[in-house]
Amino acid sequence: MLQKKKRVKLYGQKLKKLNHDIFERDNYTCIICGTYVSDEHKFHHEPCGIEKSDELSGGVVLCDKCHYARHNTDKLKEIKTKCEDYLRSLYGEQD
Repeated sequence: MLQKKKRVKLYGQKLKKLNHDIFERDNYTCIICGTYVSDEHKFHHEPCGIEKSDELSGGVVLCDKCHYARHNTDKLKEIKTKCEDYLRSLYGEQD
């Protein structure tokens, strides 16, 4: 039987630290277009929706424009794939 991956839900200082760590890892730049992004923003979960998990291997920095496009335009699949490929290049295949 396949095991469901346990999703992590962080709050408060732990979530703030994760956000900081993701921004540090991604050098405060959008992984899609390279624009500087302040860590006053929140990282983007990939995958998003019910599968999202508060983990270093499940978050990326996206600027507002690319984040909007990820959810609301015909570029959503392209951006989703770039996010997944980026995370896979850092962490390998995720179960």
